[in-house]
Amino acid sequence: MAFGLPRIFVPALAFALGSWMGMGKPPPEEVVRVARPHVLRIYRVVKACVTECLEPTHASHSPAGPAVEEDPSPVTVDPDHLPEPTPWPRLNPECSITKAWLVAEGPARTFDAAHRLVTLTFDDGPFPETTPEVLKLLERYNTRAAFFFVGRYMDGKDVWAARTRATARRVAAAGHIIGNHTHDHSILSGIARAKAIAEIDDGARTIERVTGIRPVFFRPPYGQLDAWGERALARRGVELVLWNTEAGDMTSNDVDAMLEKLTFQLEFQGGGVVLLHDIRPTSVELLGKLLRWLDARRWDPYHPERKGYEVVDLVAYLRATAAKPQPYGSRAELEKARQEHWKATHGRPVEAAVLPMPTES
Repeated sequence: MAFGLPRIFVPALAFALGSWMGMGKPPPEEVVRVARPHVLRIYRVVKACVTECLEPTHASHSPAGPAVEEDPSPVTVDPDHLPEPTPWPRLNPECSITKAWLVAEGPARTFDAAHRLVTLTFDDGPFPETTPEVLKLLERYNTRAAFFFVGRYMDGKDVWAARTRATARRVAAAGHIIGNHTHDHSILSGIARAKAIAEIDDGARTIERVTGIRPVFFRPPYGQLDAWGERALARRGVELVLWNTEAGDMTSNDVDAMLEKLTFQLEFQGGGVVLLHDIRPTSVELLGKLLRWLDARRWDPYHPERKGYEVVDLVAYLRATAAKPQPYGSRAELEKARQEHWKATHGRPVEAAVLPMPTES
């Protein structure tokens, strides 16, 4: 017996008393009278037991002593050590096609800047015959790229579709970004709206079903999108990703000519988003030569005066762009200024044949 009650009621009495105290209400007088000599000791023991159970890494094996009041001052955290609120900055939440072309130009820089960012993107896959070769090259050069998948290649019960699904999962397992390139690779601005919605949503569902990743990045086939398509993508909260460097690797088999075109564009534009395709053997050969070219001209932070290229993933490219947004209203304005600078420094205009296809009227 303890203070006239069975010992088993002691914890219950302490709990009840603590509950009344926690609610700001005084306990009944008879409870106070019976428990007064013992309740503080019981409360301290119970508190110590609960604390040790909840925080085992800070448990103490010393006898329970008087309660120590906690320091009420807040903990100061360096904001630079906090995680990003989102994995990437939302530079174009309205999914404007005009703004997307400008974002693809990357961060603002002088036309003669030495430090140049490059990110690699691949459309129209995955293909089990060629995408694994692309993955091997990227791994060799420790490079992370973005792959924009066509959904229908991963549908079906035939052997090729199964191999394609396995290839898609290899891309995801290697840590590359996976984006949506529609389900059937249809031009969204040239089809009925219901069909366009199906292209967007069915492509996303197939990619998620196969890889377990819901694609956030979206690239419309041929870079074509009308105002209605912009609104449809904006409602889905996706990121519209375009490009500013391309070699026409879907229509050409001349690897050396394509490499010359790509490298000139990177020199002229000071880096950018490279568009390639992971579905043709010639594109794989072109990628190998491009990676060797970039590696031989790698940016060296210890010699910042030397021109060089840093190959980054798409998220790093977008973060750099968010930190230094372009001062121009459109890609056309930037292109005009860049052309004028080139003509002033080289004494001649740039040949249109070596530049990317026009994307804006």
